[in-house]
Amino acid sequence: MNSPRRWHQSLAARYGVVMVIFVAMGSLLLLAWLRYQQQEETQRLFVTVAQNDVDFVKRLNLPRSPKLAEDLSLLLRIDIHFRNRFDQAGPGLRREEARTLMDAPTTQEVLQLPTGRQALVLALDEQHDMIFIRETPALTLSLWHPATRYSLVAFWLFSALFAWVIGRQVVEPVGRLTRRLSGFFGPQERALPETQRADEIGELARALTQAREDLMSERERRAQSERLALLGRVATGLAHEIKNPLASIQLHAQLIESVDLDDESQTSLRHLLAEVRVIEGLVNQWLYLARPASPKKQPLAVLPLLEETVQMLQPQAQHTGTVIQVQTAESMASSNGPDILGDRQRLQQVFRNVILNAMQAMPGGGGLEIGVKAEDGHVTLTFDDQGPGFSASALDHGVELFFSEKEGGMGVGLNVAREIISAHNGQMSLKNHPKGGARVEIALPMINS
Repeated sequence: MNSPRRWHQSLAARYGVVMVIFVAMGSLLLLAWLRYQQQEETQRLFVTVAQNDVDFVKRLNLPRSPKLAEDLSLLLRIDIHFRNRFDQAGPGLRREEARTLMDAPTTQEVLQLPTGRQALVLALDEQHDMIFIRETPALTLSLWHPATRYSLVAFWLFSALFAWVIGRQVVEPVGRLTRRLSGFFGPQERALPETQRADEIGELARALTQAREDLMSERERRAQSERLALLGRVATGLAHEIKNPLASIQLHAQLIESVDLDDESQTSLRHLLAEVRVIEGLVNQWLYLARPASPKKQPLAVLPLLEETVQMLQPQAQHTGTVIQVQTAESMASSNGPDILGDRQRLQQVFRNVILNAMQAMPGGGGLEIGVKAEDGHVTLTFDDQGPGFSASALDHGVELFFSEKEGGMGVGLNVAREIISAHNGQMSLKNHPKGGARVEIALPMINS
């Protein structure tokens, strides 16, 4: 396949050949038209001279004699004869011409005679007509004739202007477009200025740009699918390897919990069980990512579920210096019945992921305020921390799989949380609080909405 540059040269060469052929054919047609105009002009002059001669004879009432015809022929340098409508034509006519002219009508149309000469028959009076015969003039169309020269120069200038306009508007933009196609479908971002055009070249550039975007999206989806397939195999294997010893640790911790222990041992045991639940949540998170399962929904009250999750994470919050406060709207505080249909374990996983992210965003400690309210048929939870807030890139890609700006982060937690909320027909969004810090907002449909 030719390179874009060679293709462009070929297009320019073909365009040049077409323009040369156009100029050559146009010049020949122009010369033919000028020749036709010259012929028409000679016939018009012939008719004019003949008509003036007829008017001259009429005005002076000259005799319709062969002598007068001969004198006029010498004067005008054309053969002139009188034709009597009731008799034969005057002497001097050639036999083969006489047969044609005896019955020829009196019109201003020039007749072509068998001898190659031209004739014109005009009415003189009620009894006579005048016949004018001349040699067919040779058409000499010289390039040095002003009309020919100016016409050709004007046509060539117009052709040059036309070629320049077409070249600037079509050939040159197509050439630039093809030169930019080299590497256009590669990973490096490339822009096509021709997309700003409103013509067909602009449509072509926009179609190419859209094709590139579709191709890059397909590549990203394929790469993500490959990563997910690998992740699924790794996560499944690790989950099975971790779950057995984790269940054993949890069982023995619960057995120890039933024994009378001092306060310090009880606190350590609670921390141990909390960390076990964290590890269990991570394992479940990776398993959910590898094999997403539909949530097992049941009627749930959101506030108690949230407070239970916060209570489980209190040891880690104390360790990082995070103060968690749950601010509840009056309508939610007075509600006793279930608010939503949801999967208890999955929603706790969401709350845990969001709260842990907030803790990690405040390594020196800080406040995390969680608001809960019911409005417009939804339970809305807002998680406001006092960290640096989301970056512009995080706001755009924070919930995408494997996107993370934290050192050592896997970019999984928020993606899993978003998928779980979507499975509950809810929405999760990332924002920055007007007063500073990050805000994660979760909305879940209420049972009676």
